[in-house]
Amino acid sequence: MQPFPFCAVAAATLFASPIGSPSKGTAALAPEAESPLSIEASFGYDTYYIFRGEELFEQVVWGQVEIDFALNDQFSLTLTPWYLHALDDNFTELDILPSVTYSGGFADLTLGYAGYIYPRGAFGGHEGIDDEHEINLTAEKTLGIFQLITLAAYNFDREGTYLEASLGASFAFGKAAALEPSIAVGYSSNYFAEDGFTHVLLTLALPVQFSERTSVKPYVSGNIPMAVLDKGQEAELFGGVAFALSF
Repeated sequence: MQPFPFCAVAAATLFASPIGSPSKGTAALAPEAESPLSIEASFGYDTYYIFRGEELFEQVVWGQVEIDFALNDQFSLTLTPWYLHALDDNFTELDILPSVTYSGGFADLTLGYAGYIYPRGAFGGHEGIDDEHEINLTAEKTLGIFQLITLAAYNFDREGTYLEASLGASFAFGKAAALEPSIAVGYSSNYFAEDGFTHVLLTLALPVQFSERTSVKPYVSGNIPMAVLDKGQEAELFGGVAFALSF
């Protein structure tokens, strides 16, 4: 304030002679074709649900499925349904997040839509709470071990814009683990009640790859409210863990 793939495998083939009979040479396997479709399922637990610097609920669990389809070497489509439930409150949230990404030579650009849906009735106590919709643009640039991400999101229901910039790094150690520190700063332009800087988020994550398809990512974060949010909340130290499974 950022899956379960079906893979197509090329069948083994024999080289044929001009008259169609099998060659006397050793049978050759065609290279495995890389599927354009990838899916990853993940779920996690957070001690606090803090979104764009705003502290919402304690003790939450969530799950998502990220479906990514590569159109070609530069463009890909992604659909990510995401669901959250607060353990100590009758709060649920369903986010629908489709996007298209262009991987250019300078940076990766992603244009996305976000539908924030708050189930009502038996599925959640959100009577009187309106769903929200936004369009967002993300630019991502990798510089060695560093990753720079900028986000601009316009919320149609709030009629406001949220801006965020983050800088992270990844330090690999061992064969399957890395230490990932990052810092993010948010800014509100009519997104919250006031305009100005919203928060600073400091995060330290430790992703571990158990196998080609499974990973776990524990983290600890510190959320520091700034001018827009410091009147209603205090700095908070929180953490959580996420598990991912891909195919």
